[in-house]
Amino acid sequence: MSDKTPAVLVDQASKWYGEVIGINDVSLAIDGGVTGVLGPNGAGKSTLFKLLMGRLKPSQGSVRLFGVDPWTNTAPYRRVGYVSESERMYDWMTALDFVTTLARLHGMTREEATARAEHVLDFVGLSDVQNKELGKYSKGMRQRVKIAHALVHDPDLIILDEPLQGCDPIARTSIMSVIRELGSQGKTVIISSHILEEIERITEQIVILHNGRLLALGNLHAIRALLDKHPHRILLTCDDPRHLASEFISEDPVYGVRFPEEGKLEIQTNDLSAAHAILPRVIVDSGTDVSAIENPDDNLESLLKYLIGGDS
Repeated sequence: MSDKTPAVLVDQASKWYGEVIGINDVSLAIDGGVTGVLGPNGAGKSTLFKLLMGRLKPSQGSVRLFGVDPWTNTAPYRRVGYVSESERMYDWMTALDFVTTLARLHGMTREEATARAEHVLDFVGLSDVQNKELGKYSKGMRQRVKIAHALVHDPDLIILDEPLQGCDPIARTSIMSVIRELGSQGKTVIISSHILEEIERITEQIVILHNGRLLALGNLHAIRALLDKHPHRILLTCDDPRHLASEFISEDPVYGVRFPEEGKLEIQTNDLSAAHAILPRVIVDSGTDVSAIENPDDNLESLLKYLIGGDS
């Protein structure tokens, strides 16, 4: 791959369906490592992925994979692995049979296909159950099989559409580890999600879509640094909220407290990082038993509100 040609180049691309806008004037370049595409449902994530996969043609603008228009030339797809949201699988097949069959479709011999399938199933942590029928797999295991099938031809670009949706915590952790490893290998990985915390555990490079428009592109921590400067809440579950509030109210980062319900204390701050820095000391000094600490504003909805200039 040329240093000057990114794996993905979207240039002022728009797609509309009649009067409904899928994406509107989106431009971005992605090459190497893991990039998270964030946005609520209807933001344009699926439309963007369909454009990348050649399932839709841009109404205007262009999409290039490795410098080539995939709508007119399918050659780039030999270098692309794709995991869709679709749950359709052949439940009567084993994971090994399923992935081996896909490898055969990529032109490998039976021996090559079997060896490659075993390799990618081991990579996603399924080698011990590779001979089990897919119909007996959990949601998380099925997602890992889908990732294995997308990797079987050793692609340079991997596109994952909501791969963590519906997975239990253990499965999510396993899939996140696989995605991070792919990025560290120099692959270009694009993963969509509507959950900020998921993407934050995988990568710092993000694209945020909202109502079909590109709202932000860049380093998540840099965007978060801006987010930290607007009002935030920290919600504590504890045995004596009023006593704990009296300890917090004199601290510099705290400008207010509230008791939203019994056993809860809400701390209000304009400096989230500074507030979290003092939390352990104040809690210990107060002698209060705290069972949970939550950040109600630390989510995609709050980030979107801030970026589009809404109230927090």
